[in-house]
Amino acid sequence: MTYALTRYKSYQEYLNDESLSPDGNYRLLSTGELIEVASEDDLNRRIALRLLLLLAQIEGGIYAEHICNGNKELQVNPLGDQWVNRKPDVMVLHPEHLEVARQAVLLEMVPPLFVVEVVSPGGENSENYQRDYVWKRQQYEDLGIPEYWIIDPHREKVTLLTLVDGTYKGREYAESEQIVSKIFPTLALNIRDLLRK
Repeated sequence: MTYALTRYKSYQEYLNDESLSPDGNYRLLSTGELIEVASEDDLNRRIALRLLLLLAQIEGGIYAEHICNGNKELQVNPLGDQWVNRKPDVMVLHPEHLEVARQAVLLEMVPPLFVVEVVSPGGENSENYQRDYVWKRQQYEDLGIPEYWIIDPHREKVTLLTLVDGTYKGREYAESEQIVSKIFPTLALNIRDLLRK
């Protein structure tokens, strides 16, 4: 659903609009138009929750307060679908975000430490595939997010992207492989356990 009557002049104006339902899942186009998108499916939510619970236990829970589960926006430069905001399925913030990023992590802020997207079904030419594998990858790389995971339960793999000299270098994990994260080296996570239905 597009809210054609509402046209925002800036991302901040959109953030300040108290008439938007707090339960809504909105995306703002670079044209200022607003779109309400459907919520994630149950499988995607379960996978994100599994990962979130594991991350919350790392090193005695030092990241527990810094984890967002699709409830905080990330401002991005428009690309592909022209959206200027994303809501990653899992995002780990820096401590300073807890003070200054109440509604969203803005472009001028330090980027999040870690972002995860769980891919919805669709072939390589689908918008879902393009969004997570191409557009978000470029947007998150441009922001300088150190690690981005693309969890794809339909292809039964996880693509782990690590920022190296400003460019993402990727590695795919599948089946019973153990993920090796540079951001969370003590994380013990098997692909099969993460993707179980």
